[in-house]
Amino acid sequence: MAAPKVTKTGASATTPKKRKASAESAETNAITPDRVRQLAKECLESATKLNNLVELLDNANGEVSHTALVALQHVFSKLLERGDLKRPKKSNTKSAKDPKTKVTEWLRDLRGQFVAELLMHLSAGAADKQTTALQILLGMVKHESEHHDDFQNDLFERVVEACVSNDNLSENVLELLIRDINAFDDVRYYFYKDFGKYLNAIVPAEVGAEERRSKRRKMTVDPTKLPAVVNQGLSILTKLNPPPEKDEELGHCMANVSGETSKGQKKAQPALQAHQHRQAFTECWLAFMRQPLNDEVYKQILLMIHKRIIPYMTQATLLIDFLTDSYDAGGPLSLLALNGLFTLITQHNLDYPDFYKKLYALFDRNLMHVKYRSRFFRLVDLFLASSQLPAYLIAAFLKRMSRLCLNAPPAGILAVIPQIYNLLKKHPACLPMIHKEGDLPTLPAQDPFDYDEADPMKCKAIDSSLWELQVLKSHYLPSISGLAKIFEEDLSKPVYDLEDFLDHSYQSLYETETKKKEDEEGTAAALAVHVTVTGMFQRTAKSSFWELV
Repeated sequence: MAAPKVTKTGASATTPKKRKASAESAETNAITPDRVRQLAKECLESATKLNNLVELLDNANGEVSHTALVALQHVFSKLLERGDLKRPKKSNTKSAKDPKTKVTEWLRDLRGQFVAELLMHLSAGAADKQTTALQILLGMVKHESEHHDDFQNDLFERVVEACVSNDNLSENVLELLIRDINAFDDVRYYFYKDFGKYLNAIVPAEVGAEERRSKRRKMTVDPTKLPAVVNQGLSILTKLNPPPEKDEELGHCMANVSGETSKGQKKAQPALQAHQHRQAFTECWLAFMRQPLNDEVYKQILLMIHKRIIPYMTQATLLIDFLTDSYDAGGPLSLLALNGLFTLITQHNLDYPDFYKKLYALFDRNLMHVKYRSRFFRLVDLFLASSQLPAYLIAAFLKRMSRLCLNAPPAGILAVIPQIYNLLKKHPACLPMIHKEGDLPTLPAQDPFDYDEADPMKCKAIDSSLWELQVLKSHYLPSISGLAKIFEEDLSKPVYDLEDFLDHSYQSLYETETKKKEDEEGTAAALAVHVTVTGMFQRTAKSSFWELV
């Protein structure tokens, strides 16, 4: 191949700064798509026209950028097939390089500039340019992988980094990326692997400059970009298909590579091994969870961890620290961590002796007002279902729930009463708590139950009674007062389906009451007045207990 002329437009003039200066200083005519295609055609027809690549690169960010980028992809693909981009062999002598080697190195440099241009569009370009850049880059990964008979992860890794660190990535590009990750086993495997590697390479902002330079990989993430990495990464991870369980489920790859070595031996491809997928999945999620997470991201992970993450980990117990820290955090995070933690206890032999003690601590006044109340009570029904639990423990939860009903919103009370009924049916040893005569205290302080005791074993709930249920019979909402009267019977009814009670709200209750018959319309007025009540309890001369106003 004859060497192109590398004078003013040759290798020494192809750096981005010099190309930009040249383009600004030269008198350029408006280039058309047809002219772009003609330049690309000439590149492939004559080695003396390879300098056309410089002009194509100059127009990769102009009015004909789409046509120029597509043309450059076509040219570099053909050059790769012809062997013009093959890395030159290193020479042990210090003699001058031959013209062919110089041209090859120059072409490889131009190809590097082309990739950099695409990554720039993907990272900071307009939505249409992002789409073009992603499609071309993935096309290059496929073509080069098949040419070299090995997945070209060096290029794909840069694509992953550009996507996850871009907080302005268009929805169309995000959908295209997720579609290809889910469609191709090799793309999914290398995405998990590359994103996990990228997260592990993040150097915290507080690390000093010397320590930064000592890191094995010369890459740090600007601390201001870290929230974008976390948010964008989660939006991708939550939409990906789970890792396969068997090797037989793999085989649909974007790049058709045989994996043979130079000696003709078959090389195991990690993208076609199920355990490698699970390993990459595990490392990626663990690296993600080590990042500083805001509350919303934290909650999203905890909401799905028991179904979407734990079953596909190579070793689920690696999540112990994350889940226990979440459980200890208090508030909504504690509620959401319950499911994942209970999954580890029941399915992965996690020894967590304080589970029920900490679960008991979550029953505070805030519980009845949180967004995830329904989810929490569904889990409580599961956690307390075992007949092997001691009576004192069930009694403590029964007493705690009934006490919370005294100042809970109506929707919360409706969720708790059926659960108390079901627990009494499942644990007959606690039935005496509702059958003690004359046990209504004249003051709550006379109740042996210690509400402030954090240990359910020491709170003396088993020595108390559920007198709070008697109070609820006087509730202003007929549906609650009527439901509380079920404990006057012999508990002969079957257990309640909690799903009928858990998702009520003020709005749903109001709509139910307003649809009743005309002689019950007064109930709706009482519901409206409720928001103005400042004192929830009033001692009356005729009663021996505190009843609701």
